[in-house]
Order: sequence, then structure tokens, then C-alpha cells
Amino acid sequence: MRRVTKVEVGQKFHAIGTVTGTPTFAYEVQAVFQSRVDHIAYVRLVQVGDPTQTKSIAVASLLNPRHFVPVPPERPAQVA
Repeated sequence: MRRVTKVEVGQKFHAIGTVTGTPTFAYEVQAVFQSRVDHIAYVRLVQVGDPTQTKSIAVASLLNPRHFVPVPPERPAQVA
């Protein structure tokens, strides 16, 4: 799988379980922003299926394959 280097709103990622090391919950990027305090790029994630579960993390953590893996984009259905 190609490694993701750019994060955009709408991309989806699976969190990696700390104990099992396998993908767990899916999250969608809701916003990308830079902190005015520490000047680090962050993303706001929303859990797919439960929009009340949100988190903000550094982009570097999101791109670390030990913590998150990208969900392949859905391909549109082909019409015959």
C-alpha cells in the first residue's frame, strides 16, 4: 500500500489497537488546522458511525502506521 503523505478533509483512517495491533475503529478527517500556540498541524477526527466520538491529534501521529492506517477510497460502482 502506498504511504499517505497529505491529509485532507474526508479521508478515512483505521485506528490500530494498542494490544492487538490490528485495525479497530474507523475515523474520518473533519478538519485540518495548525495550532497558533505550538505551530503544529493537527486534525480533528470523527468516528465513523458515532459522530459524538471526536478527537484532535497531530498530523504526524495520524500518518504513523503504528497508530493509524488509511482506509482505501471507495470506488464508484461501474455501470454496465
